Amino acid sequence: MSEWTRRYEYTDANIDLYAPQSGGVYRLVYYSNEKHYVFYVGQSENLAIRLKEHLNSSDQCIRKHLSDYSCYFRYIQINKQEERDKIEIQQIKEFNPTCNS
Repeated sequence: MSEWTRRYEYTDANIDLYAPQSGGVYRLVYYSNEKHYVFYVGQSENLAIRLKEHLNSSDQCIRKHLSDYSCYFRYIQINKQEERDKIEIQQIKEFNPTCNS
């Protein structure tokens, strides 16, 4: 199985550079008090498109994090839907992200 990428600053330019147009699970992370916190976990058949959608999200929780903190993204490439479902659920249980409630 693939490995999680390193954290990339969550910008349009970095999505263009680093996010593939393939399926996977991703984490949105913010930095505060010298620690990183996962605030959202999601999945998509096209990581690049989905990550760009979040930059203009109408979701108040995601927008607040993007405006208040330095944010990052990381992902793992997974093509099979069943595997994405399983990993997304596991990640939500592990990190309990505030914007997934």
